[in-house]
Amino acid sequence: MIKAIFMDYYGTVTYENGPISVEVVKRIYKNSDAKTPEEVFRYWWKLYRGKLEEANGANFRTQNDVALEGFQELLEHYHCPEDAGELLSRMEEHWCTTPVYEDARKFLENVQLPVYFVTNSDDKYVSENVKLQGLHPAGIFTSEQAKYSKPRKEIFLYALEQTGLGPEDVIHVGDSFDSDVRCPGEAGITGIWLNRDGAPVPDGVTSIQDFSELEAIIEEKSE
Repeated sequence: MIKAIFMDYYGTVTYENGPISVEVVKRIYKNSDAKTPEEVFRYWWKLYRGKLEEANGANFRTQNDVALEGFQELLEHYHCPEDAGELLSRMEEHWCTTPVYEDARKFLENVQLPVYFVTNSDDKYVSENVKLQGLHPAGIFTSEQAKYSKPRKEIFLYALEQTGLGPEDVIHVGDSFDSDVRCPGEAGITGIWLNRDGAPVPDGVTSIQDFSELEAIIEEKSE
């Protein structure tokens, strides 16, 4: 019987992208030698994710530091005169204000089990966003606290330790198959894939397209 829900935040509860992040990508594209905005986004994500994966444990760095370095390298790569610090400030605003999916809000307002957000984020970004959106999770566990980010299982081990729960006591819900299904699985936690786009689902994986489908899964696992 599950006693609590772990849940990803950005891309799951809130939109991953929004007007501000789109603006940042377009600014770089328009003032660089990139061929398309999509090219800028793909290169940025490759840089950013790679740096996050290196910044764990003894080598941990905050999202702020990783993103700033990523912007500096991105601008250099595309010969863009934009200011990395200014772009980061805009992204910080995005992380603090990105809106909540309505199905996620409805679920969080009605769920009876405690919900803990487990997210790759600096504390200040997710805390400000949660406050702005009027959400009331039982707790928030970040990569900044754990000194590990998804897809490293240590962030989930940290969340289990802080809550005093065992892996059999929780499920984790998130939009990334790698970070929110495979990764918690390595810590013994069942992952539920929030697959909003209806991508093919691997055998043995539980998938939902929106939060309305999660209630039945919780009921089944709570019996």
